[in-house]
Amino acid sequence: MLDQETQQALFDLRCHWQDAYYITYSDGAWNASPFIDRDTVLTAGSPIELRTKMQNDYAARAMASGATAARWAGYSST
Repeated sequence: MLDQETQQALFDLRCHWQDAYYITYSDGAWNASPFIDRDTVLTAGSPIELRTKMQNDYAARAMASGATAARWAGYSST
């Protein structure tokens, strides 16, 4: 069973990133896989490190598609 702090960190990450990443925690490792590329796995030693990796991955994918992160995520009508 996860301790309260780990449960809260996992909940927070999922609340913010659940539409873009599948997020797990197991045996001290924080992992996230983008839904659009399940072969990619981001791994970190802390929830803060994982959040940073997801932010960087998300931005890189947006730039590669030629859109801003907001447009890539569907938050802009233009």
